[in-house]
Amino acid sequence: MAGVMYRLWLARLVALVALGCFSSLPVRAADTQTALVFGVYPYLSPSQVVEQFSPLAEHLGQTLGRPVELRSAPDFQKFIERTQAGEYDIIFTAPHMGRLAEKRDGYLPAAQTGWGIEILVVARKDGPIKSLADLRGHSLAVGAKLSMTYQMVNHALEKRGLALERDVKFFNAASFSNVVEAVMRSEADAGATGTILWNPAPAEQKAALQEIFHAGPVPGFLVLAHPRIGAMTLKRLRQALFDFNQLPAGKTYFEKTGQIDFRPLDAATLKQIDPYTRVFANPGK
Repeated sequence: MAGVMYRLWLARLVALVALGCFSSLPVRAADTQTALVFGVYPYLSPSQVVEQFSPLAEHLGQTLGRPVELRSAPDFQKFIERTQAGEYDIIFTAPHMGRLAEKRDGYLPAAQTGWGIEILVVARKDGPIKSLADLRGHSLAVGAKLSMTYQMVNHALEKRGLALERDVKFFNAASFSNVVEAVMRSEADAGATGTILWNPAPAEQKAALQEIFHAGPVPGFLVLAHPRIGAMTLKRLRQALFDFNQLPAGKTYFEKTGQIDFRPLDAATLKQIDPYTRVFANPGK
């Protein structure tokens, strides 16, 4: 009976996150009765967002004394738009998207992960792709065009006289959790993803694939908050994030996600991210 109830609870949470992916939320004035909306950028599927971030959301809710509801978006562009519209009270996001939210939308820095973004490109061991130069005329799976991964890989390709969508076919995997599977199923000849998702990949995937490129680290995930939550709540949010790795639930969370911990986010780190925000000048290009 307990197992059935847990599955029903989990299914409901996934449905709520999926609802956040496909419907808009009204912008709300903050008060101590309403839930805080915690937006997680869509580098994972809705079910994976629930699985990974529910313990963190529960911890924040207990510490802040308000319910915390997980939400995401169907793609990076929608997440950026909803962040600008103020639909999220707290965001967990990629560094360049966080810097955009801070500079353009007025979000306030709360924390960064101890893990910095490292990306890699993998290809099948039994295939013809052994280096980035071999990708000419072949396809590369990436989770999103507006991602740091896309920019970092494209920069590396440019050094070799290549470019995504000109010399290398871009396969949109919809989320980074699908990248490796796309290569395994031969939907794409290679795939670019983060080490944070590749390191815990199943043994059969690692046995079939090989790493052909590795880059990074650059500043990792950021947590920011909308100013409407107020200075006191922001202060408590920061402390709750910094304390999370000391709790049993936090230790499990960091072991599963590979994020290491949450630590202060300073102006110098934010400034390092500026070159990666240039993509937003013309996101459809």
